[in-house]
Amino acid sequence: MSEAIRILVADDHPLFREGVVHSLTSEPDFAVVGEAASGEEALQLARDLLPDVVLLDIGMPGWGGLVTAEKLATACPATRVVMLTVLEDEDKLLAAFKAGVRGYVLKGVSARELANVVRATAHGDVYVSPS
Repeated sequence: MSEAIRILVADDHPLFREGVVHSLTSEPDFAVVGEAASGEEALQLARDLLPDVVLLDIGMPGWGGLVTAEKLATACPATRVVMLTVLEDEDKLLAAFKAGVRGYVLKGVSARELANVVRATAHGDVYVSPS
């Protein structure tokens, strides 16, 4: 069996973050290695834990997801960032990819689809929510 995909989840809403963590930990090939409530915390944890994938909320207080994604791309170039958002905004989408994001997923996604996105981006694919 191959190694588990190591995931860091960063979202400032505890209930949403805990739900994402819960759904991901039910997958046998995933290991959630950390949780963050801010971009600053996400960067520190990513440096310490070196996850394969960071699921990052675009709208957090402080740095926010776009600034955090840029900092993650510089500090942890092997880590793939997937932006989680409620924003169906083309400008934000383009800004996210310019910041180094490998996936852009709307928060209305199912647990199964999120798991598939994590697997795909961990293996080098790029993903954008269809809508």
